[in-house]
Amino acid sequence: MNEIRNGNFTSSQIFRLCGTPSVAKTYIAKKNIERRLNDSIEGEAYSQAMAWGNFLEQRVHDLLGFDYILCSDETDQHPTIKTWVGSKDFVVPGKRISELKCYQLENFVLYTDALISRDIELLKKEFTKEYWQGVSNAIINQVPNAELISYCPFESELPEIVEMARDYIGSDMWKYRFIYENTSLPCIKNDGYYNNLNRFEFEVPKEDIEFLTNKVIEYSKQLTPFYEPTKPRETKGIRA
Repeated sequence: MNEIRNGNFTSSQIFRLCGTPSVAKTYIAKKNIERRLNDSIEGEAYSQAMAWGNFLEQRVHDLLGFDYILCSDETDQHPTIKTWVGSKDFVVPGKRISELKCYQLENFVLYTDALISRDIELLKKEFTKEYWQGVSNAIINQVPNAELISYCPFESELPEIVEMARDYIGSDMWKYRFIYENTSLPCIKNDGYYNNLNRFEFEVPKEDIEFLTNKVIEYSKQLTPFYEPTKPRETKGIRA
């Protein structure tokens, strides 16, 4: 896990600062624990749904074209607000950042419907986390636009995806084993209502830039300094 995320507000969770004070308070408390520990308290969670999305990033990158740079394993820091960091999925330098979601079928449909509507207020209400993640990363990377993307493979794509997983070599290859062992991977009909790749690009509203920036500045005042030991602590035995 990228250590710069520890103790700082991240784009993936920034929506917690945009709601009620009690939700923000809980989030800030977790970040202060990380600052006392100088470590993450989240751990590296694994789920097949998360691995599915990670595995498909390269495929989506190939579909998007050469303008896009895949950079989901990098974390950026706001140029002036050091407590604010985020990891975007793709970037077109100087133009936009893009956030990819490869949800299971029901959530894919709901999220895609929201993207198709091209209604920012609907996204804020129904997909608060996804919306503010995009806005946050656009601000951090100082680009005018955010793009939200949904992807679910067509049925005809599955054989190629399965072979990609079977041929994949890497220390994390165990994460993707389920792809070629699973007979019920999420997919949509080739001749159905939905496209496999759906995109909604928008210019980030100035009022949302100001709103989120002010929230981060305000709540950053409640973050405690990182613990810095003055000397190594002596190891003591356990009393009988």
